[in-house]
Amino acid sequence: MTRFFVQMNGMTHELAVKEERFNEFGSIKDRVAWYVWSHSMNSADPKRAIIDASSGNYGYALARIGERLGIPVTIVSSPSISHFNADGIRSAGARLVIAEAQEGESSNGARMRVAGEIAEAEDSLFLDQYRSPLNPAAHQNWTAPELLSGGGIDACFVAASSGGTARGFADYISNSGSDTELVLVEPFGSCAFVEADKGMAGGLCIPGYGSGRSSTFSDMTTKPEVLRVCEADVLAAYTAFRESDFPALGLSSLGVVVGALEWLSHADTPKRVACVCADGDERYSDEFEERYLPKVDSDVYSKALERLTALLPLIQPVHEETLSAVAR
Repeated sequence: MTRFFVQMNGMTHELAVKEERFNEFGSIKDRVAWYVWSHSMNSADPKRAIIDASSGNYGYALARIGERLGIPVTIVSSPSISHFNADGIRSAGARLVIAEAQEGESSNGARMRVAGEIAEAEDSLFLDQYRSPLNPAAHQNWTAPELLSGGGIDACFVAASSGGTARGFADYISNSGSDTELVLVEPFGSCAFVEADKGMAGGLCIPGYGSGRSSTFSDMTTKPEVLRVCEADVLAAYTAFRESDFPALGLSSLGVVVGALEWLSHADTPKRVACVCADGDERYSDEFEERYLPKVDSDVYSKALERLTALLPLIQPVHEETLSAVAR
């Protein structure tokens, strides 16, 4: 956990960054991959081949787990998968299948469809992370308690993504009686928990940030707040923050941080907030200039870069002697 003081509107807020990039295989999806697999494994056939759909990080984690266990793994992804994850999946000895979306089908839906077809044809165990209740359970029983069980956090920010992390945190907060507010961050074209803004559906360029389909896990009694941060702002944050002492976070993680900063800018009392940051920048750095930047409006990006660069002096690391009681 890395902590920062944020000076805004004459107040000092505290922002805690939970860096999931330090997990064994480098992302928050390590937790989901192990939790779903270990709870789905058939004791009568523990070496049965595994297949699942993934935008990247989860597939990479599954491939590495399969490599260690000596179990064949097939990952079905989309053309948008990062080079880092695609190369990592293959180097772990797993098979990578790229699913092309049919007319009217989201990339997420295409991955799920193809994975199901292959599982049936080859009699593989389809973990089906996008529909499995084990996905949010991994966060409800593991990730969320690590961060929130100590209390003292006013708001927790997570990427909406395909919904597992968001639902797991929502269930933990609801069942534990926590008074932490959950805020989901996603781009304008995403519709994981709420409909995409009019005319903005689809066209997502950052893997694992938003979703082109409504999440299986969105049927919550109390809907969390959803905060939109455009992808141009996320890319601008990547450029601005890498010139600072801020952690080397991945793109969706920076979207979450920008969302938290936007939320804090409207706070009327000092707040303690936490950001769940899914991965690190190594998964995007080699493709940033050629792949991601051309996908966003250059004027919007430039204005966001100017705005976020001006914010950097207001964000200062908290040194050990001044650490407050924000939960680890």
